[in-house]
Amino acid sequence: MLNKIAVTGEGPTDMGCCRNQQPDCTGDDFEVGAVAHLLFKLVYHHLPEWNADLLDAANPAAHMSFVLGSWLGQQSSARRKIRPSTRVKKGFVEHAQRAEALAQYALSHQHELAAYFHDTDRLERQDLVAAIEEGFRAAEFAERGIALVPKPTSEAWFICATKPHPYQHCPQLEDELSGNDRSPQRAPKTVLGQYLQNPDYTRHDLNELVGQLDVTRIDMPSFNELRAQVTTAITVVCGQ
Repeated sequence: MLNKIAVTGEGPTDMGCCRNQQPDCTGDDFEVGAVAHLLFKLVYHHLPEWNADLLDAANPAAHMSFVLGSWLGQQSSARRKIRPSTRVKKGFVEHAQRAEALAQYALSHQHELAAYFHDTDRLERQDLVAAIEEGFRAAEFAERGIALVPKPTSEAWFICATKPHPYQHCPQLEDELSGNDRSPQRAPKTVLGQYLQNPDYTRHDLNELVGQLDVTRIDMPSFNELRAQVTTAITVVCGQ
């Protein structure tokens, strides 16, 4: 049975943050970010009915624990170092180490899944994904670890659902949008603000958007890869 997911991210608007000023939190202490909300919605959609019926669909925080990235970095420093290799390129080792620490947290706190979020931005996406996957593999958590890596950023997924013709021709957004906010006309945050008619949108606004969008209609390579990871992990946890 799937009941708990350990998550980490880059900032409050993606995976969320803790209200209790601690390095980890769950339930009422967890301020859920829009990407964590989206992940939970996707997981819930693909769960077998018997498992979904046991979860609170309206309260993702009850089934997720947020772990601060800097705390994961501290934990990884005390463990066996993952070093640059054919699987983990130089410059991506930190992601592998933090993913391993997140998986270890999930194991020690009886969480069935772990999800490591990081925007692609200007990084080489496949190198980032490979590093995260290697971290999960090092913790023997490979099939239950999710490399949550949108391209170029998570805003691209939200733009897919909010643009003038929602859910149509979304794959091209991954190349049209910039991972560099110094390109204002193509900056994902700017474009999303235009479609929302609110350049100063908040985490609350994005969570409302996630509540309304249809996860089955987002068709983008990075999101389809996330969907495949989720379905594989659910099969491992829940069986066929």
